[in-house]
Amino acid sequence: MAAEGNASFDLIVRNGRVVTSRETRRLDVGIRGGRIAALEPSLPAKAAQEIDAGGCLVFPGFIDAHTHMGIPIKTTWSADDFNTGSRAAAFGGITTIIDFTVQAKGQSLQQALKERIHRAGGKSFVDVHLHVNVTDQPERWLHQIPSLIQQGFRSFKTFSTYKEAGMMVTWTQFRLILETVSRSGGVVMLHAEDDEIVERNTHRHLSTGRREPIYHARSRPAEAEARAIETAARISRETQAPLYIVHLSSRQGLEAALEARSRGTPLYIETCPQYLLLNEQCYRKTNGHYYITTPPLRRPEDQEALWQALCNGDIDVVGTDHCPFTRQQKEQGNRQFHQTPNGLPGVETLFPLLYTYGVHQNRITLQQLVQVLGTHPARIFGLNHRKGDIQIGLDADLIIWNPDQETILSSSHGHGRADWCPYEGMKIAGTLEYTILRGTILVHKGRLLADTPAGEIIPAAPPRS
Repeated sequence: MAAEGNASFDLIVRNGRVVTSRETRRLDVGIRGGRIAALEPSLPAKAAQEIDAGGCLVFPGFIDAHTHMGIPIKTTWSADDFNTGSRAAAFGGITTIIDFTVQAKGQSLQQALKERIHRAGGKSFVDVHLHVNVTDQPERWLHQIPSLIQQGFRSFKTFSTYKEAGMMVTWTQFRLILETVSRSGGVVMLHAEDDEIVERNTHRHLSTGRREPIYHARSRPAEAEARAIETAARISRETQAPLYIVHLSSRQGLEAALEARSRGTPLYIETCPQYLLLNEQCYRKTNGHYYITTPPLRRPEDQEALWQALCNGDIDVVGTDHCPFTRQQKEQGNRQFHQTPNGLPGVETLFPLLYTYGVHQNRITLQQLVQVLGTHPARIFGLNHRKGDIQIGLDADLIIWNPDQETILSSSHGHGRADWCPYEGMKIAGTLEYTILRGTILVHKGRLLADTPAGEIIPAAPPRS
């Protein structure tokens, strides 16, 4: 893997074990103009700046493909905006976040995208891409989808629940969206829960006075997830339009997705650390309402099924659904499951948790880690011309990880606005030495070096015709 010409480099990362989606090798990484320009066992060239990564693992900067910075939920807003949330991302080795537009009533998809870009622009410390939410009058705005895809925004999220919030699409609307997006080379994402099951169970529990946090899980059973996946997958299979299931949480939902895939459905699966590492017993804690998120935390057998699927390569992406709230915000619902803002912090802990409880505990390989946090989301969402791996020509987004120093997760060490941590006290097998964004050191040994946010809005590459 030769260097591009004989010119010197802006930065060389030397002596590290470089982890790509294909292999792990001791290499020097030469960076020029914000891009990876050379990968050699020993680069003879000099650079303006050099980092000795001896004893460390050098990963590509990772992608969190599912975040919610500063969005309205119930009577409040998620605690992190693009500034604070991206700061937390940088301290967790995430160099690209993919967030979502927020479509207001009567608002076009194009206007929602414009507003979200304005909200993120100049605020983020890491690079940003956006999914387009389709939640209001989809038939009215279908004609905008081809143009949005050409602009570089090819993923469109739909909901099969949240009817009471005005976000749910019908299955007839879902088919129209799926067909329109697919014709232009995009992908439809689905929050998969059957609204009828959810509403029926929620009403049953509330009408009998059962409002404790555990009834959040009982109101949104795995059956609701599986039923929605089955219906959406059938439509996807009939139209041969790709479908991406967000935050898969249960064994039953997993089985429905894998069955659909075995029958020829073009289907991607995403899960989150909370469904791998937390379970519904959290709802029985004194602060159990803090853990309310949707879909809810499941049972230990669901966790094991998801880990096995990750090991088998059946899960394509691990994102976070990062939607944090402070303790004060969580208390606004009076500890009742249906009034508590639903969401968990996660962007800063995504990589450390998956490395520790996946790679370090021999559940997944280093290469699988890079795939689900890098190459797969980059490919699915059209960012692989710049992001997702360590490869000549790609953006020089790197993280340097020291695997020999154990750390402990604590809310007191977090960098977002959430003042509690779902993973409090969990051990992490390593520590972050550097986060590098497009060749510039962003974080070093617990310090943010950037004076101002320099994250860019990164459009997807045009889909192949």
